[in-house]
Amino acid sequence: MTLRSILIVDDEENQRFVVEQALRSTAFDWNICTAASGHEALESLAGRSPDLVITDYNMPYMNGLDLVAHIRRRQIDTRIILMTAYSSPEMHAAARRLKIDYCLIKPVRLNELRRLATTALEG
Repeated sequence: MTLRSILIVDDEENQRFVVEQALRSTAFDWNICTAASGHEALESLAGRSPDLVITDYNMPYMNGLDLVAHIRRRQIDTRIILMTAYSSPEMHAAARRLKIDYCLIKPVRLNELRRLATTALEG
């Protein structure tokens, strides 16, 4: 069985750390990488295609929806979890158009994040 990979994208270092540690506490041995921006994430995606991308919505220069749009245009086959504190009908409509698998409203419950990541990767 191949090792599943996750890319966590968030401009806040402490958020990246919390999400990474929450996912490392599961029973699964996942390869977890992080990126501090949408641009850094796209550079990372040039060399590989993670099984799951977990991204924040509100980031400078390129928000989470813009990042997902770039991922979809590149036809990278990956599952997506979007985390946001800025829920709106327009944002949810855009998430559906971009085929985002799950939208989580902040503050994110870590048990829920672990469950959705497991479902996306192992389900």
